[in-house]
Amino acid sequence: LVPLSVQYQSYFLIPFLYGVGTALPVLVFAVVIATGVGTIGKVFDRMTQIEVWGRRITGTVFILVGIYLSLVHIFKVF
Repeated sequence: LVPLSVQYQSYFLIPFLYGVGTALPVLVFAVVIATGVGTIGKVFDRMTQIEVWGRRITGTVFILVGIYLSLVHIFKVF
């Protein structure tokens, strides 16, 4: 981290972003634990719903990109 911040002459921004990025998951986990077991179940259920839709959207995007790339590089349509 230090060589990277020296290389880009960013003595504050890169370490700050690294610190925030590593602290956020810990903070979220601490809040979930502090609010209790009932909330953990609700959060888990909500994350499961988000995961289902995330997988569907990601799968659709991959299929569409694959079709597009096939049309461009194999069939020379565009």
